[in-house]
Amino acid sequence: MRTDLNLLRILLAVYETGNVTAAAKQLGISQPAASAALARLRHSLDDPLFIRTGTAMEATPRAQGIIERTREVIEIIDRDILTSPTFDPTTSEHEFVFCLSEVGEVVFLPALFERLRQAAPHARVRTISLAPEDLTESLHEGRVDSVLGYFPDLTAPNIYQQRLFSHNLACLIRSDHPLAGKPLSLEAFCALEHLQVRDGSRRQEMFEAHLAKAGIRRNIVLQTSHYMSVPSIIERSDLVVVLPRTVANLYTHRLGVSIVEPPIDMPPYDLKHYWHARFHKDPRSVWLRSLIAELFMSDTVG
Repeated sequence: MRTDLNLLRILLAVYETGNVTAAAKQLGISQPAASAALARLRHSLDDPLFIRTGTAMEATPRAQGIIERTREVIEIIDRDILTSPTFDPTTSEHEFVFCLSEVGEVVFLPALFERLRQAAPHARVRTISLAPEDLTESLHEGRVDSVLGYFPDLTAPNIYQQRLFSHNLACLIRSDHPLAGKPLSLEAFCALEHLQVRDGSRRQEMFEAHLAKAGIRRNIVLQTSHYMSVPSIIERSDLVVVLPRTVANLYTHRLGVSIVEPPIDMPPYDLKHYWHARFHKDPRSVWLRSLIAELFMSDTVG
């Protein structure tokens, strides 16, 4: 036997109020609709359920035998199924997993971790680096909460994205370099020996493609896969390196290096926040997106 669970609400309301009219008012439906529902339930259970005695409806033994279980079922449905889920960051012990590039960790992680520790003191944070082809599946499976940075290949239709801010590139040379403090011409830029960071990012590919389209060739004498050694190399040589401005700014605050503006008209690129459609309405994801937007959304190029 299959019974519409909504009919059980009629059973409970009639039992609690003592008549169909009052039950209909309690449930916010018409009296004829309540009477029809009660008739359907009587037919399903093959029992009158209630017998009129004067002005009240008296439950039959069958109705009395199932009323408590009916009340339990309705309470469970209302509390655990129909109630909208919530997320309390102050008590959450969730591990937030972010996919960030090396530069993304510099740009996002310090402020993001600080803010998360304030708002969700019991939560943990982990960052990983994944190839673009692995990102969509990891977001879909919930193994990654958010992707932050420049990921132009993350274009699947079930991936949401939100622009946070624009970024651009800068050149870095040692502070006592002969060209420090002077405008850098294209001729001087091409004549210099270059350090190139090939970190596998699409941002680097975009820059190289822009140079190739403009017919600009650099004299690259040193390649590295990471940014960690860049300032130490630059301050001890006459090399120049092109890198994200946020990273360049970080290095100038600590070491004997200086920023010079590149002589190439390089358009800025957008850094974005990506998440999967499966979790778009999830309260934890909604809260996290709001926190990230509050921290990073702006038109600033930096």
